[in-house]
Amino acid sequence: MNDAIAPERALAYFFYLAHGHCHSAAKVAARLLLNCYNGHRFQFDVTDLRLLDQKHLDMALQIMRMDAHCTREVHDRLNAMYGRTDFGPRFEHLAWKFGLKGKCKKDWLTAVEPVTFPDPLSEPAAH
Repeated sequence: MNDAIAPERALAYFFYLAHGHCHSAAKVAARLLLNCYNGHRFQFDVTDLRLLDQKHLDMALQIMRMDAHCTREVHDRLNAMYGRTDFGPRFEHLAWKFGLKGKCKKDWLTAVEPVTFPDPLSEPAAH
């Protein structure tokens, strides 16, 4: 993969996709991220990867490889990348948004304030 996107950038893009969109690829992105966030509560059906085009599938595989050798939880990684401390509640909000209401921590939903995240693929790579 010559044009492979760095795993951290793929992670940021999948969050951007899940956070700001509602189509099938966004739902797959949300479910994959939630599985990386807490696999016990948020199961991921790998057949959902069939809904992704090649670009998004490559990014999903990058995220899965990164998570397989986890040195930092995905929400902590995003907190560090964006200089925030609220990605835990934001992941809970994704669960609520995509209909996993029975599995999200409802008391964390009020902690999420609206914020717009830039498209990580249109911005220079984060350091």
